[in-house]
Amino acid sequence: MEKRRCFMKDCFADGDELDCMYIEMATTEYREWNSKNTVHQRKRKIGTLHSHLSLDAGIADTDVESLHECVPSDFNLERLAMDTVFMGELRQALKTWKPWAEELLELYLAGAKRSCTNGLCKKYKVSDRTIQRWKDAFEKFILNFLKK
Repeated sequence: MEKRRCFMKDCFADGDELDCMYIEMATTEYREWNSKNTVHQRKRKIGTLHSHLSLDAGIADTDVESLHECVPSDFNLERLAMDTVFMGELRQALKTWKPWAEELLELYLAGAKRSCTNGLCKKYKVSDRTIQRWKDAFEKFILNFLKK
C-alpha cells in the first residue's frame, strides 16, 4: 500500500451537473479520509432505508390533516421501542445462561408457569423437583437482570 498512489474522489454540484475531482494524496491522509468516507457512506445508505415524518404534516390523498390524528394519545412509541430492546437483551442473556431458560421465559409469558412442569419433565427427561429448582433459579436470574 505504501508504494501505491492514493486518490480521493470529491464530487460537487455545478449548476445542473455533478462535477467530480480526483485528488492525489499521501497514504496516511488517504487512510484517514477513507475511514471517514466509509462511515459517511454507510450512514447515508442506512438513512435511505428510513423516512422521517413530522406529526404535523398531512397525509396526501386523505382527509387526515396531521399524523397526530392517527396516533392514539396513550400510545408511547419510545416505551414500546425500549421494551422491545429490553426483551431482546433479556432473551440473549437467558440463551447464554442456560439452554432451557429462553423456553421457560416463553412459558411464563404465556401464563403457563404452573402447567409447564410436566411438559418440561418429558422434554428434558428430568424430575419435577429439578424443574422446580430451574424455575427458582430462573426467577432469581430475572430479578438480578432487572436490578441492572
